[in-house]
Amino acid sequence: MNISNHVKSLAAFLALIAFFAMPANAELIDFVATLDGSQEVPPNVSPATGLGTFVLDTNANTLSFNIQYSGLVATETASHIHGPAPAGVNGPVIFPLPLNSPKIGVWNYPEAQEQNITAGLTYVNIHTTVYPGGEIRGQIVRKPEVSVPEYPGIVLPVIAVMGLVLVMLIKRRNS
Repeated sequence: MNISNHVKSLAAFLALIAFFAMPANAELIDFVATLDGSQEVPPNVSPATGLGTFVLDTNANTLSFNIQYSGLVATETASHIHGPAPAGVNGPVIFPLPLNSPKIGVWNYPEAQEQNITAGLTYVNIHTTVYPGGEIRGQIVRKPEVSVPEYPGIVLPVIAVMGLVLVMLIKRRNS
């Protein structure tokens, strides 16, 4: 293999790496809601608790959800996502949720709701026969980011080039 072919191979390999290193266009944002009676308006003493995890896809206008809870003191009658409303304030129903735990699904939200979701102005409310206004509630907020060290974008291409140089040296030595 001559030098020209090595350069072409290296260029093709680096182009492939650059292609796979490009970020996707969709922005996926993680959210969480911790549900309990103290967040209801007015607060109550229900022993029930719950946790909701959500993924917002800003390109597809979807909010995927997985909401689980336990300990309700009465039969669930309805559950919804409400908003816009900050914590401590009631808001209208904007999306009905299925009954029972876990609640798993996808909401194809109207584009106008995206700002309310990202601003933390939506919440989950689980209604029961004892607490018709809501037994447990949790504000949907951005999941705190966990700090993970990132490698500079140049590391992978440098490693690839070093590998190709090593292969070329071994081939040259053996020929």
